[in-house]
Amino acid sequence: MPLYPRLHLASNHDSVSFIISWVEFSQRFQLGSIDKILLDAAHDAEAIYQLINHSQAEPIIDLNKRSKKRIETGSDIELSPAGTPICPIGLQMKPNGYDQTQNRQKWRCPLACGTKNTCKTPCSSAKYGRTYHTHPKDNPRLFPKTPRETDKWKCMYKRRTSIERSNKREKVDYHLEAGRHRSSMMWYIRIYGIMTCQHIDAWYSNQHDELRFLERKIFPATA
Repeated sequence: MPLYPRLHLASNHDSVSFIISWVEFSQRFQLGSIDKILLDAAHDAEAIYQLINHSQAEPIIDLNKRSKKRIETGSDIELSPAGTPICPIGLQMKPNGYDQTQNRQKWRCPLACGTKNTCKTPCSSAKYGRTYHTHPKDNPRLFPKTPRETDKWKCMYKRRTSIERSNKREKVDYHLEAGRHRSSMMWYIRIYGIMTCQHIDAWYSNQHDELRFLERKIFPATA
């Protein structure tokens, strides 16, 4: 459900518009706390991660892959453009849980995640296999608290489709762009009216069965 409308210039980049809107919303929203923020790849900038983390929320942002080159770490482990550790033989390591006490993500050898290590040239003598840790503080963009490769992250990011459905409801169903207003005030009046209708729709949908029951009770059908 839409909570805070904010008009921006079309020339503003989405990331700039978000920063302005988020700061204003944080100052005015007092009904609860925000624990996760879902954004598309246009907001994939380290400064935005730092801003959201500073607000005690978790950024769930799709990665904008700027480069296809691997990133060196100073060891025999490299990083993919998406921030996934790559072992010496070129395989992506598997996420193996998040250490809350150390605030770091643990990765494990993909060939040692079972009962046996099937790697022909193991890079570690440990029976458990090679492990590697990534810290969000080192690069909050590449190493989010919830790794992008996990089902948990994908499940959370799927909820972002509700934003597109809300936008479609405003622009198409309620003809937001059909207005020919010249002032920002009139555009705000229009969008606030549309948002009110969206909340009424949600309220009616949630209370539909109860309202139908009351309607039949007050106005019983006559034979």
